[in-house]
Amino acid sequence: MSNLIWLARLAGKAKWLLLLSVVLMTAESLSYLMQTGLQQTIIDDVLMAGRTELFWPTLLQIAAAYIAYSLLFTFGPHAIHHTVARVRHSLSGSLMDRLHQIPSLDLQKERTGHYVYHFTTDLQNVAGMTGGDLPRLFQHLTTVLFLSYVIAKANLILFAVLAAFSVIYVLLGKRFAAERKQAAAEINRTKSALLVHMEESISSTREVIAFHRQSWESAIYKKRFGAYYRDVMREGKLINRQQLISDPLRWGTTWIVLLAGGLLVIDGQLSLGMFVITYQFANRFMDSFHGLYQFALGLSGKVSSVERLRRYLDGDRLHSLGDPLQGPLSELRFEQVSFAYDTGRNAVLAGISLDIPLGRKVALVGTSGGGKSTLAGLLLRFLEPTDGVLAVNGRPLPEWSRGDWMNRVAVVLQDPYFFPDTIRTNLLLGLEQVSDRTMIEVCEAMQIHDFIMNTPQGYNTVIGERGITLSGGQRQRLALARALLRNPDILILDESTSALDLETERCIQEQLDIIREGQTTIIIAHRLSTIRNADLIVVLDKGKLAESGSHDQLMQDGPLYRELVWKEQEGEGLVAG
Repeated sequence: MSNLIWLARLAGKAKWLLLLSVVLMTAESLSYLMQTGLQQTIIDDVLMAGRTELFWPTLLQIAAAYIAYSLLFTFGPHAIHHTVARVRHSLSGSLMDRLHQIPSLDLQKERTGHYVYHFTTDLQNVAGMTGGDLPRLFQHLTTVLFLSYVIAKANLILFAVLAAFSVIYVLLGKRFAAERKQAAAEINRTKSALLVHMEESISSTREVIAFHRQSWESAIYKKRFGAYYRDVMREGKLINRQQLISDPLRWGTTWIVLLAGGLLVIDGQLSLGMFVITYQFANRFMDSFHGLYQFALGLSGKVSSVERLRRYLDGDRLHSLGDPLQGPLSELRFEQVSFAYDTGRNAVLAGISLDIPLGRKVALVGTSGGGKSTLAGLLLRFLEPTDGVLAVNGRPLPEWSRGDWMNRVAVVLQDPYFFPDTIRTNLLLGLEQVSDRTMIEVCEAMQIHDFIMNTPQGYNTVIGERGITLSGGQRQRLALARALLRNPDILILDESTSALDLETERCIQEQLDIIREGQTTIIIAHRLSTIRNADLIVVLDKGKLAESGSHDQLMQDGPLYRELVWKEQEGEGLVAG
């Protein structure tokens, strides 16, 4: 019942188009039945009774019914396509909204291909069922009810024959529905796994070739495809078994109607005209009942798509509501903040208390796994504290609007993502208010402008998917320029210059200091030489705040920081040697 309620709400978003589709499809069936029913007048009244004055009026009525049927045969499916498109548009918007509100941890746990499957196969199945199958369901129901009345009025014996076989049809549908649903669910599962693997295989092509693991990759693909193929063949055998039972029943019903009707005509209980149209009506009745039967079987198969989309849409969402965050930022403070990725596991951050000085340059350093990127994730609200409070302007961050907060923050990651579009599009990401002059100035500061101008079409040059045509350093410089164009209150740099050589990194850091003067910049770095001039250096060790201060203060009073600096200097000495 819950699935039906969910589908009813979805259908309500295109209710007028859906109603139009139902009316047109129903009218199509009635116009077809009308031109069939008028044949009785031609046979019984005109030909048998000799009432020739009815010939032309009846013929014109048949012609009008044919014309109406032809028009409705075109406009009905056209309305259905519009309805399916409207439902698909509405549902895809809901799916995209949900995607943007999936908690970061949940997003990382699920494979990308599963989300793609929701947006392709599941979306199409549900939209087709809601916008296309429902109007046809009403069409078949109307036809069955109308013909039941006509045939029962003509002869109860014929109606009893059709009713008996219809009951058997219903029982068969119930018999196969559960198996079809299970088979469809298995196909969707293995197909989804296959598509996920294909997407990941394409993304990992370079690594597979580089490690000469083509045979290994092909074996995995064949295994996935084999599972999908077996499920498809299993469903095919089920459909064949169903048709072997249902089709003889369908045609046997028509034969019995022909036999019974013929005997009734011979016995004088049924007119020849009524026999002709009753036979045609019986065929149409069985066709419509077969349509209902197929709808029931198809519905059982598509229910798995409905259930998957419902689970997806009903999943946990990010907390986005809150008060508007207006005016300047006056405070950013961690108060005994702890965080663990899974309940029962050791905390990645434990009892962090820290005041971030706004308008200053702050560096987060420490050994790998110390919690630096997790701290940045909390600032970006990709993660939420397990314990403690991250306070902004004296209030917990979740009390402020997520959208307002994200407009104040920008991040540059070590491996930034780029769309397969122009350099300009990847830099602006929809920021229409940024002028070309500003964009060029920022790119010059990040030492990427000359490279861009040497590409075939400059800023309008299309880069490959994920920026694969760019080097690591070029991607990082473009990502830095992209973040600076937003002019955020807080800029987080997470290993954002790790792919640059020392001289280029030094020049870019100088430009960043100039551009970001008076604004908050939080830097996560392993290369400590880049953050020596930071106003505050925070040293994290095993998830705890171990030391904090300026470079000079920590070199004097911070043993952990001093050890990190010495290790880096020793490494540079070995490289130089």
